[in-house]
Amino acid sequence: MKVEKVNYNIPIMQEQQKLHTAGNNIVSARYNPNFSGKYNSEDIYKELMKYMPQKVKLMLKVKEWTGEVQNIIINSIGTGLIAPIFIKYNPLSKTDEDTRTYSAWRQPVSAFLAILTQVGATMPFNNKVKSMANQGKLGQDYNMTPYMDDKYLKKLAKKQHPDYTKAQIAEAAQKMKAEQLEELLKDLRTKNTVMFIEDGKPNKVPMDPKRFHETLLSTIEQMIKDESAEKDKNDNTKRNFRIRRSEYYRTHADKANAHLETLDRIFDSGDIEKVKKELASKISEMKSQREDKELIKFTEEIFKLGDKSNDNRTINSMRDKVQRAKGYVHDYSAMTNKDQVIERVNRSIEGRVTDIDKTLKFFNKVKEAIENNKTVYEIEQMFTKEKVVNKRLQEKSIDFALKVADQLKKQTKSCIDGYKQVGGIFVSLATLFVSCPLLNWVYPRFMAAVFPNLSNGKHKKDTSNLIEQANNTNKTNPTADNSSKTQNSDTKKKVEVK
Repeated sequence: MKVEKVNYNIPIMQEQQKLHTAGNNIVSARYNPNFSGKYNSEDIYKELMKYMPQKVKLMLKVKEWTGEVQNIIINSIGTGLIAPIFIKYNPLSKTDEDTRTYSAWRQPVSAFLAILTQVGATMPFNNKVKSMANQGKLGQDYNMTPYMDDKYLKKLAKKQHPDYTKAQIAEAAQKMKAEQLEELLKDLRTKNTVMFIEDGKPNKVPMDPKRFHETLLSTIEQMIKDESAEKDKNDNTKRNFRIRRSEYYRTHADKANAHLETLDRIFDSGDIEKVKKELASKISEMKSQREDKELIKFTEEIFKLGDKSNDNRTINSMRDKVQRAKGYVHDYSAMTNKDQVIERVNRSIEGRVTDIDKTLKFFNKVKEAIENNKTVYEIEQMFTKEKVVNKRLQEKSIDFALKVADQLKKQTKSCIDGYKQVGGIFVSLATLFVSCPLLNWVYPRFMAAVFPNLSNGKHKKDTSNLIEQANNTNKTNPTADNSSKTQNSDTKKKVEVK
């Protein structure tokens, strides 16, 4: 497909450019994004996190807390706390206890200096890399100008509105983030590309066509991979899950129906944000009262359906899921034993696998279309047409342009992380020229100040070892001159004076 050269110097891009030149406007109001809900998905996530068990919160924190700086800290803590134990209590060592203690203390001092120097150099480096990526100074593979991160957007908002409160700055940053996403999706659909700001240039530039084509392919390939995994899960894990839930419906029909009626009443408000908030509260209440796990899991599934949406029409999908569950309760409660449940589930699973196979066939058709240079708009038209006859696609509600945007963000993040890791290695190596001499200077002074007995004892032992070595030399060399004896005698006197 031939693409003509276009001058992208239009008002909205001039406004976008001002993000990097501290202009007065962030993004032109020409295109108003449809993100007007009172609460966004991040607010709901934070609200739900309040009710999560501490173990889950800790695991999520550990997952987020990864990177070059964190690795340095963890390695240093290991060096400072674990290595001294093996040095101090090494049964194979022939040195005395004081000497081992003196050597063991070198490890925590070394670890502290490593954190001080390496982290002190790596953190500014990482921050600089992220800032340059947000400004488009590192090339397209690392260019974040179409989807700047929250920290950078808050910095821009604070610079342009120094009188704003912390809450106002956060709100302004979220608004800019939504506008950027809207502009990115518009570019994908109308220009079949992604527009970048590159190092303060006056006009935006389109993404390299080859890389854009590869991004489209990787997007559909990831969708094929996920759908294939879903098929495998239906053959194994999903089957067991459906049997367990269906058996619960058979044996707890009254309780299940009562809970489904409660969920139906929550939907009556018609406000997706209010519904999500009430669902989050309901989940917390059920967990605190130790309600049946199947009902809690089902409620969480309903919540997830609307977690990423601000569209009130999402409530219809939530209500449909509840209505289907009511049908399942009615059908399974009429069964007399578990064998009947298993037979019904197996038939249902086989039908679902057939739907997945049909969807996989369509995804492969999309992949072929991308290989033939079909545009994002044309691909989305294919999805629209297929949804009419594909029930699974109707359930998934796929927005292909949004999938491409997410895939591009992941690729950019991966490139930046690699850049920081490689650069961090060189930064850490460079700090060795500082940390090693610093350790040799700090350690003896630290020991003399904090453990003077160990420090002086070590000095005395070193001197005694020199005297003993000299005496052994005289015994093996009886013809040694008198000056050597005199020197040994003088050394002994000096030691005694000390």
